Amino acid sequence: MTLRKQTFSGVRWTTFSSLGRASLQLLQIALLARLLAPADFGLIALVVAIMAILQIFSDAGISNAIIHYQNISREQLSSLYWLNVSVSVFLALTLAASSYWVAAWYQQLALQYLLMLAAVTLVVGALGQQVRVVAQKNLRFADLAKVELMAALMGFVVAVTLAWMGAGVYALIAGSLTTAAVGCVLVWLRLSDGWRPQARLKLAEIRQFLKFGTYMIGNNLANTFNSQIDILLGGRLLGVQSIGLYSVPKDLSLRIGNIINPIITQVGLPVMAKAQGDVALLKRVYLQTMRMTASVNFPIYIALGVFAPEIVHFLLGQKWHDAIPLLQIFSIWALLRSTGNPVGSLLMARGRADLSFKWNMVWLLIMPPTIWVGSQFGVSGMAFAMTALGVLGYWPNWYFLVRPLCGAKLGEYSMQMVVPLILSIIAGVAGYLSASLFVDDLLRIIIGVSVGCLIYFSLSWRFNRVWVDVMMELVAGRSGRVKTVSQA
Repeated sequence: MTLRKQTFSGVRWTTFSSLGRASLQLLQIALLARLLAPADFGLIALVVAIMAILQIFSDAGISNAIIHYQNISREQLSSLYWLNVSVSVFLALTLAASSYWVAAWYQQLALQYLLMLAAVTLVVGALGQQVRVVAQKNLRFADLAKVELMAALMGFVVAVTLAWMGAGVYALIAGSLTTAAVGCVLVWLRLSDGWRPQARLKLAEIRQFLKFGTYMIGNNLANTFNSQIDILLGGRLLGVQSIGLYSVPKDLSLRIGNIINPIITQVGLPVMAKAQGDVALLKRVYLQTMRMTASVNFPIYIALGVFAPEIVHFLLGQKWHDAIPLLQIFSIWALLRSTGNPVGSLLMARGRADLSFKWNMVWLLIMPPTIWVGSQFGVSGMAFAMTALGVLGYWPNWYFLVRPLCGAKLGEYSMQMVVPLILSIIAGVAGYLSASLFVDDLLRIIIGVSVGCLIYFSLSWRFNRVWVDVMMELVAGRSGRVKTVSQA
């Protein structure tokens, strides 16, 4: 199978998986928002933020190193596997031992037991992580999609069932643990191809991976701090009730983005890695990735902002009314954030973890004080601060990362997003005007989104035909007019 056909097959299966998992997550949010209090979501937001940081150390940059290096021996894979598991066990024990003091610092004693349960999830996830990564490297997206969907479905069932039975915030932790456990079992059954790690852990034979991973640890740690600092600081400064009200609309905007962005990282990274020796080809692949990403993400986020009142009332319920302005702000933030997502695959494909690390360290110096200033004006102030940073980071993202890695000029880089943005705004206005004729929230969403989609696709047929052709090719599963992806 050619690289082009592998790419499109990967996109189709990863899209299927992402849509399925995102639908389950949105349905879970809708159901649990009616069963749990905002403070419960605030506690879980803190757990997720802490776990995200620990998972950086657990992975140690190994996943991206495995994808980057094309020739890896079975012995090296075994040493990498046991290193990953050993570090995860150590981190889990450390988290369990320190959970009391973390809970005391946030003045939320319930946080102690939640963190202890989350520590188990860290180890379970590590047991199957490397098998998943190797399957991703080998472009086995169909099998990955099936595994991820089944694990997500089981986690959803457990979380909703326990919440309905009155388990409260523990339902969310149980759902996450179930997803991790089912996913671990399935990757070994479906994706391991009979491989079993040897009983060896020799650091000398994986030195090059550890060197690559050293940058990745620093890079991912800084990046994760940047993405979670608002939750970590806000939980202390504003309390779990406020941070719960803040985290749900933020998480909702990210969940919607996660329909598209995992496709970029799971499919884009291996494809770009295979094209890393041809800068001209890498540039074409990257720019098309930007166009495809913007063409799908932008109309979604415009619709999210336009219909924020209806979405909050229908999806979360009337008690979340105060989250409406936050969702509107986060729709803009998420749109800006989505423009920088493909650059991560570009950095890893070129093996420039060092450049990514430097970039994230600069932002680590900027983010905390900015978020602290925003927090002085409450949760809305923090949301505005996050969005302002997204605007300010656009030009530096191109100048310091995209330009030196693939040679794309600012004009051609920006044009990949200008056309989809203009078309999305026009479609959003048309959808809003058509929905204004109705009162019912669900009817307004259906009519507004339907009209907006019709206008967007009609305009795209005329002004963004490349994207339309790619979408038709993906849906039909056949080669179309598009010739901008490598024919290799």
